Amino acid sequence: MFKKILKAEPYIIAEIGANHNGNFNKACFLIKSAKKAGCDAVKFQSWDENLNCLSYYKKNKKVLFDYIKYKLNFKKLKKLRSLAKRLKIDFGTTPFTSVQLKEAIKLKCDFIKIASMDLNNYPFIEEVSKIKNNLIISTGFSNMEEIKYASNIIKKRKKRNVLFLHCVGLYPPKSEKFINLNNMETIKKITGYEVGFSDHTKWIETPMTASALGAKVIEKHFTFDKKAKGWDHAVSADFTEMKTLVTATKKIYKLRGVLERKLSKEEIEKSKIMRRSITIKKEVKKNQMIRYNDLDLQRPGLGIPPTHLKKILNKKTKKKLAVGEILKWSDVK
Repeated sequence: MFKKILKAEPYIIAEIGANHNGNFNKACFLIKSAKKAGCDAVKFQSWDENLNCLSYYKKNKKVLFDYIKYKLNFKKLKKLRSLAKRLKIDFGTTPFTSVQLKEAIKLKCDFIKIASMDLNNYPFIEEVSKIKNNLIISTGFSNMEEIKYASNIIKKRKKRNVLFLHCVGLYPPKSEKFINLNNMETIKKITGYEVGFSDHTKWIETPMTASALGAKVIEKHFTFDKKAKGWDHAVSADFTEMKTLVTATKKIYKLRGVLERKLSKEEIEKSKIMRRSITIKKEVKKNQMIRYNDLDLQRPGLGIPPTHLKKILNKKTKKKLAVGEILKWSDVK
């Protein structure tokens, strides 16, 4: 499965999160829409109202109401997992507690995601480092020391099927200066793991650029309506945007190609027509010494290439050569 993630180029995760607004049917609809848009995976979140402390809720009662309203219990996640399997789209979830982690393992998720907020939750990182599941870790809010420390915890367990996501913990970032996509390369160097990008921007150019820079995974929030009431709809892609994102990012990734400069067979064949050869500009008699003014450089490239011009000069001809003729090695001695 992890090889599949790395070969997807890039692997596109539709982050449904809480964009179902607690409605199971909407959650099902979003899975189906993500599949139609060409996404490789969908992801949900396994939090509940215990994520925040009681004193916080006393001052923010609406937040408590939303957490209760938007949460999905294990039974619903299990049904959503089954739907994803039938539709042949990968499924992941973000657990926030040990209990939720165990439930995610029971779901046989294709990957388990650790949220940005938990990267410095080292006891939890220690716990997830022991699981066999594919692990994707988001880095929003974290500095380089925290990212390195978390990766070292995982390395001690010799866990290899891990990928880190560069992420900016703003919904959405107000300016391009916050994005710093080159951080992907830095994260890759300090962790030793492959990297991707979790996008919270409203710009289609952001995931495209991430793909151009080699992101192995791109995670993008996904919604049924960007104007819907809820937490993340405004920074999410709708169906049309997601379909465009999938097509563009996968094409851009392929356009990167390889570091080696290598001509295709088709280019080599076409070069024989498009490139120049050494040709005869003035009639040259047999045994005559060839001078620069006797030659021209013209298409097609079926003869001696211009790179050998100096080798031809001052050589004698074996036969008479007519104007416009393509010079061949067999014509000189």
